[in-house]
Amino acid sequence: MPDITSGIRRSLLFREGIVACENVPFSNSTMMTWFFNNKRVLTPLFAGALYGLLLRIMFDWKLLNDFLQIVSTAFLVVTPFCVGAIAVFMTDQEQPLAVRRALRVSAQAMMVFMLAMIVLVLEGVICVVLVAPVFLAAAMVGGAVARLFILHGNTSRGTISAFAILPLLVGPLEGTLDTVQSEQVIVDSIRIAAPPEIVFDQLAQVRDIRPDELGFSFLHLIGLPRPVAADMHGEGSGTVRVSRWEKNVRFEEVITTWNRPYAMHYRFHIPPGSIPRDALDRHVEMGGEYFTVIDGGYDLARTSDGGTLLTLRTRFANRSQLKLYGNLWGKMVLHDFHGSILGLMRSRAEAASKGA
Repeated sequence: MPDITSGIRRSLLFREGIVACENVPFSNSTMMTWFFNNKRVLTPLFAGALYGLLLRIMFDWKLLNDFLQIVSTAFLVVTPFCVGAIAVFMTDQEQPLAVRRALRVSAQAMMVFMLAMIVLVLEGVICVVLVAPVFLAAAMVGGAVARLFILHGNTSRGTISAFAILPLLVGPLEGTLDTVQSEQVIVDSIRIAAPPEIVFDQLAQVRDIRPDELGFSFLHLIGLPRPVAADMHGEGSGTVRVSRWEKNVRFEEVITTWNRPYAMHYRFHIPPGSIPRDALDRHVEMGGEYFTVIDGGYDLARTSDGGTLLTLRTRFANRSQLKLYGNLWGKMVLHDFHGSILGLMRSRAEAASKGA
């Protein structure tokens, strides 16, 4: 009963504080009063988040780039694990720590950390959204492990310090490993009620793409640029098809196979400076340090009803240390892009077929 009574009393006081704050101008003293009234809840969250921000700065510090990399297991897995653990270690330990509370505290600390990276322009929204599932899962595992240490009375400064420096130990060790490039091929197809000849002609010149023609895309929603046009002057192998996207992104597709109306293949050429820094975060930039597209193309097959089965293939390379997760997101990004482009080709080819 005492715990329940004190809990109700704290809730009533908290509610009264909110009501009082609504009736007085918000000031620095009001903010400080609110903070001290809630420091038991806020301290673990801000301790974990500040620790994470410190590591984020260190991992991107040029003097340490030979030892620490952002796109690595050390930062993308070990760091959030330790953020969750540090947050739980900083909780009020006068009472037994429930599993649910440990998981909640660690997840909340990680969310504060991710929000702070966006606000401080340390990472773009796209990057944070892509890593959020791994960050949250690793943080909650770290919180659960820290809870076990607390239950066994092992909360010394040495224990907490060991968690705090763990990413800085794993990073240099991981940096000694050879980077092995992983290549993946993404394939998607769509049926089109138009003959291959008409569909093929739509592939060569794709002009004035309206956003509504691409349909809904989760990746475009979080900031990935949309394609706006693809122009090609001439035809045949060696011809260059220039693909232009929002935010002044442009790259080239050099035709390697031209077999009208059954195949058009190309290799990607991304000249330096063709993807502005404000268009894509450098950690997910195609043609950047970690990820790039290699080649791809369209294959067309005539169906029994006179239509076309259009297949789009893209091969990409993942040079990051985090192969499994990098490949997973690379596939998701390209499947999403393929779906938008194939849908666009179907609507334009079918409209052209009806007008023919």
